Amino acid sequence: MKNTLENQLTQTKQRPSKKLWLYGVGVALALGAFGALAAVRHNPDLLIPVIKAGVPVKWASNVGFVDYAIKRAETPQISAQELKQLIDSKDKNYLILDVRTPEEYKLSHIPGSVLVPLTEIEAGSGIQKVKSMLNGRRLIAYCTHGYRSGVALVRLQEAGVEGIQYSGGIKEWTEKIDPSLPRNNW
Repeated sequence: MKNTLENQLTQTKQRPSKKLWLYGVGVALALGAFGALAAVRHNPDLLIPVIKAGVPVKWASNVGFVDYAIKRAETPQISAQELKQLIDSKDKNYLILDVRTPEEYKLSHIPGSVLVPLTEIEAGSGIQKVKSMLNGRRLIAYCTHGYRSGVALVRLQEAGVEGIQYSGGIKEWTEKIDPSLPRNNW
């Protein structure tokens, strides 16, 4: 009997520490989830690799930043080599859109590209410019690294304009295709 009572007392003493440990893990998971949600809400592009890896997030597409990330992840891409081949082929069935600032465009740009800064696209006036220049041609957008062109393509898509992204941007273009172009301090 004494042995059983000692066992019960020992078990009772162990339970609170197990409960505290479980509570601690629960709090840590909740804080981690909250922190991840805050980070993704601040920068929805953090979701793109998750979406491309096949994690189903469509159920949350009614949340603005998740919907944006889904659209960014589903935007068609073109490589530097494919874009170079397209330019070399003299095919005129496309419009290359640079969405950087006028200063950046003046420094260097992909040959044949036209400038419509992201700020104009976000303001709405740039959307009309792009629509008027397309005339049935395919749209290919780029910037420096790929962020602004992705944002521009989502905004254009919301206005009914589909496009392809060259996410390598002018930085990759000057490294892989045309090193003679002036480089900014990227």
